[in-house]
Amino acid sequence: MSLHVAPDVDSVLYALSGCFDEERGWGVTNDTFRCNSALARYRDDWFHVGDMDLALSLKRTAHMRSGARLSQAIAALADAWGLSARVLPMTDEPVRTIVVTEHGKLSLQAYVVAERGRPTVTGVVYDGLSSARPASGVLQNIEAAELVLLAPSNPISSLGPILGLASVGEVLQARTAPTIAVTPVVSAQPPATAPEKARAHVRAALMAARGLPHDATTVARLYRDLIQGFVLDERDAVEAPAIRASGLSVLLADTLSPPGPGRAQLACEIVDFARRLERPHP
Repeated sequence: MSLHVAPDVDSVLYALSGCFDEERGWGVTNDTFRCNSALARYRDDWFHVGDMDLALSLKRTAHMRSGARLSQAIAALADAWGLSARVLPMTDEPVRTIVVTEHGKLSLQAYVVAERGRPTVTGVVYDGLSSARPASGVLQNIEAAELVLLAPSNPISSLGPILGLASVGEVLQARTAPTIAVTPVVSAQPPATAPEKARAHVRAALMAARGLPHDATTVARLYRDLIQGFVLDERDAVEAPAIRASGLSVLLADTLSPPGPGRAQLACEIVDFARRLERPHP
């Protein structure tokens, strides 16, 4: 039995529910792994999914096998978790990030989890993206939002497919309200935890496959046609002049704030930064 797994969407759902596991970097806090442990008997436990996390994927798959679109299945899951926020996938159609390596093509999950990011990456392909269309409500919400924030996710594997989806870039460029990106890269402070180290390694490998240096300035330049402001970690202030030279306003902030008051303060600083930005011109 195959499951429809959507880690990025699930992470958003868990974060909004207040139970995202920050220590592991994925899944639900206080989850158990009895099913994964049982699969070890069959040597099929490489993809570590907690029991509560697995239940969500089982329910999503059941919704979709009953005829629901992915966006409808996610809406039902968000409702079950008591969320008032609307959580949308970028598309209802299948899009897969494929990592081209020295050992052949691998799914992103296989490259990150099974192979632990060890094979040399030579390319990244978004299978199905060229024919996919935005899910209902995606473009309308981007157009109408008072603020669009490009989260500090991997610019190649996470945000790359979204920004490459039909019409998304055009709608972002046409907005008259601000769009801001938060850097995923902090060069002046090495990653401190295992999840941070893994994310940094994968991000650097995928960017290198596109011929891109692993730094905040490069990320800002990737987004510069779509955004007006860039949130740079205060430890990397030396990069601010180069980013401003590309035409972007820069906010220096502590982007590595842990959950709690520091994270809330960062959110407030970003909102204030957006209010100060000049109205963009389509």
